[in-house]
Amino acid sequence: MENNNQNILVKKHKMVCEDRKVLSLTAVEKVESSNENQVVCIISKSPVLITGKQLHVNKLDVEQGIVEITGEVDMIKYHAERKPILKRLFK
Repeated sequence: MENNNQNILVKKHKMVCEDRKVLSLTAVEKVESSNENQVVCIISKSPVLITGKQLHVNKLDVEQGIVEITGEVDMIKYHAERKPILKRLFK
């Protein structure tokens, strides 16, 4: 799938959450940070924030783009990548 505005290739991804205990993600480019309360993954150049309790990255395969997180998942939030203000003003 191609985004015409930015001319970048956006990969499709899949997210499966089982009973809020196991979260599997595909098309993950990297795990930017992780601790017991939050994990930040980069998918198609945009961060995805996962928050909860006792979170652990059990499986990470960057070549395949697969991440499996266990723990108590409370929230999954996509963060849109914002352009710098000058780029937004001078299109």
